[in-house]
Amino acid sequence: MTVTLINSFIVPQDEEEAFLQAWRETVDHFATAPGFVQTRLHRNTGLNDTTFQYVNIALWQDVEAYRAVFRNFTPAGQRIAGVKAHPGLYEVIEEVDPRG
Repeated sequence: MTVTLINSFIVPQDEEEAFLQAWRETVDHFATAPGFVQTRLHRNTGLNDTTFQYVNIALWQDVEAYRAVFRNFTPAGQRIAGVKAHPGLYEVIEEVDPRG
């Protein structure tokens, strides 16, 4: 069963470029990993809660594939001083599609 990684980031303003570069390097690593499906990085628009400047949402084939990718790899959120990552793995329990 696929799982969804939702990883919210607190990124100091002066570290945004370094964070984005590290995120891209992380994605390059993920792209070669068995079980990786896709990812999207979202930037906060500044409306309402601005606690997290970036949110990464990625799909993995299963929990084991996600865990395996980190065996010899340090992700973006741990490589830059001041960046705080808040990752969690989720499974879909309900889905609504108004188009049918």
